[in-house]
Order: sequence, then structure tokens, then C-alpha cells
Amino acid sequence: MKNPILTFFLSLLLGDSLAHGASHNVGVGQSIQTAVNGAASGDSIVLTAPTNYDGNVSITGKALRIVSLHRNNHDLTGSVTISAVPAGQSVTFNNLSLSGTVTATDSSLNLLRCTLGQEVKATNPGSVNTQLAIVQSALSGKLHSSLSRTWVGYSDLRQGYFEGYVEIVGNIFDGEGFGGIGIDLNGSSTMANVHNNIVKNFLGAYPSSMKEVCIGIRINSMATATIKNNQIQNNRNSLHRANSYSGMGIFVKSGQSVLISSNMIRDNRVDHGNPDSITGNAQIWAPAHNVKILYNTIHNDGNNISPVNGGASDLHSISNLDFNGQNFLTQPAHWMSGKTGKDKGSPKDIDKDHDGSRNDIGPNGGRNYVPNGRTTDKTIPISFSIAPQIVQVGGTVTIESTGATVK
Repeated sequence: MKNPILTFFLSLLLGDSLAHGASHNVGVGQSIQTAVNGAASGDSIVLTAPTNYDGNVSITGKALRIVSLHRNNHDLTGSVTISAVPAGQSVTFNNLSLSGTVTATDSSLNLLRCTLGQEVKATNPGSVNTQLAIVQSALSGKLHSSLSRTWVGYSDLRQGYFEGYVEIVGNIFDGEGFGGIGIDLNGSSTMANVHNNIVKNFLGAYPSSMKEVCIGIRINSMATATIKNNQIQNNRNSLHRANSYSGMGIFVKSGQSVLISSNMIRDNRVDHGNPDSITGNAQIWAPAHNVKILYNTIHNDGNNISPVNGGASDLHSISNLDFNGQNFLTQPAHWMSGKTGKDKGSPKDIDKDHDGSRNDIGPNGGRNYVPNGRTTDKTIPISFSIAPQIVQVGGTVTIESTGATVK
């Protein structure tokens, strides 16, 4: 038996060559909804004038692409609802600013270089084969996805709730001083790979009646997750000594199989809390079973904080943390040069850095990301590497490989 990581690739092209149907131009004073009503599945709707477009947009049963010719100059001021798009097809928004909510039901959705001002909610009540892809976008509202697959890459977000197959890479989750949970993984069918992200600033002052707040990453309801090469910092409850289940970098409430490896973790706590009397107030809180914690830098700031609590064992981690917070996903070979975490991450070949050396602890470690992926116009591979698959010796695995071009 062998146990490789099987990678699934999305057939998603982020450039103008995606659509093969007709194009419908929408100019000043014209209605996007009218264009949607008159379009057929596979068509493109092109917003041609640098102006706002008022009104709600509803797309039902059609795979459409709506693209702006003037990035971020087109603001769709109403809400967007998408439903009943056939399996294997999707709705794509490219270069748009959407100020209302976006709701997708039993439908696949691509958000490419978009700016979104409110909640994005993608649900799958019909158990349809669906996927959500978000690339180089900015979401200031909450992201909620329970589609079959979710891929979020190289974007800026506030917080997200996820179920299903999930890949989260190259993002900044910034709570901006609001409490809550940065990345929330839920469900026994969930398999998530969270790597090369920054998760920070989930802050607040919460009494003991408010539980499970001020948390960077939570694994819940027997989800399976790999948390690798992230920077998780400054998730704090400032209500002194009063709270439980808060002020944690990573909280494994219940997990089927959880690996926490090669992360930078610091300054996650209940301010002036007592780790012996508060459930939480820890860089990592995890049970003894089903959790492996390896090769992290876990910083104890001397503020009565537990590096690891809840029963889990911490192996091969270092506490003398030399923290580097600059040049995220750029200059990968130099990120940890001269720093404590250089070549101290996972020793596995599969986790080696881009230059072939041992994994550097932190968000530039490893090689399963695109350097400059947050800004590049070049090809971005969109992949799922979330599930170790058991393959019989002599057996075969078919992998479809494509890429994505952001334009």
C-alpha cells in the first residue's frame, strides 16, 4: 500500500477566452438583468461603461460570465442570487465590485478579481456537484460555503465558514478588531487543507456567556484538516480572566484527523488570563486524540498563556520564535534567512521549499503555492490536495491537470 496525496485540478480559465457563447454588451443606463434574461447558457455579459449598475441580479439555470472592461469601476449595487445552474457548469464574475449580498444555491460560482462588500453565501441543499472558486479577490463580509468543493486563493477576507472539500491558500484573513472565528471548518465530511495564509486580529472583549470567539482557526464536528505553514497571530479576548473557549490561535473542538505543522503561532490569548482556570487562552487548544502538532514555532509571551493545552502533545516545535512578518508570498528563499524557523519545519520531501531545502516554518514555507500569487497575471494552478488517498500497489490514479490565467 502507498498513501500519496491525490491532487484534483479545477478546469477553470480566468482569462477572456473562457466563454464560447455570444457576448452581450451592457452600457450606460442599461440593465444587467435584461441581458441575463436574454442570454443563453455559455454566454458572456460585458459591462462596457465605467459606471455603477443599480438593481438586483438573479441568475437561474444558466452558466454565464459577467465581466467588467474597467476593473473595480463597475459596482453592482444590488444583491445577486444564483440558483439551479447545471452540474459541471458555473457562473463567473470577473473584475467586478459587488456591494450587495451574493447567494448561490445548488450552483457553482467563480469570483475572480472581485471586490465584495457583504456576505457571500454558497449552499448545497440539493447535494449537487458544486464548487466555489475565489481568486485574487477582496471580501469584507463573511464567506459561507458548504458546496462540494471550495477553493480560496490569494485573496483578502474577514472570516469564513466551510464544509466539504476545501483548499485555502495564500490569503489574509483579518478580523480587523472584530471577534469571531477566522477560518471555521465544520462537518465529518469536510476535508480541508489550509496552508500559506495569515490569520490575524480576531479581537474583542467578551464575557463568559460568549463562547468560541477570538479564534484564528477552529476545527469542529469531526472535520479532517491539515493546517500547515500559516501565520496565526493576535487573536485575543481582552476581557481579563472572564472567558472560556476564547483567545486561541487554533481550536480543535473535535476532529477526525488533524495535522498542525510548520506554523508561526503567537499572541493568541485571553489578556492576563489563567490557563489553569480558563478553557482557552492558548496558542493551540486540542484534544489528545486524532491531532498531531509538529514543527511549529509557538511563542509564549509570558502573559499566563498556554502554548498547547487540551491534552494534545506538541512535538519538535520551538518556542524561541524569531518572527518574520514581511514579504508574504514573495522572495520565498529569503523569507526566513537568518531566522529561527529556517529549515525547522516539516522534514518530509513533499513539504520542501521552492528552492528544494527543508521546509521553513511560516507562511512562505513549502512549495504548494505560487510566489507572487496575490498579484501575478500569470498562470495560477487551482488544485485540491486535501485528501490522502489509499491506492493499491500497481493501481493507477487519473489526474486531470489544467491551470488558470488571471487577466
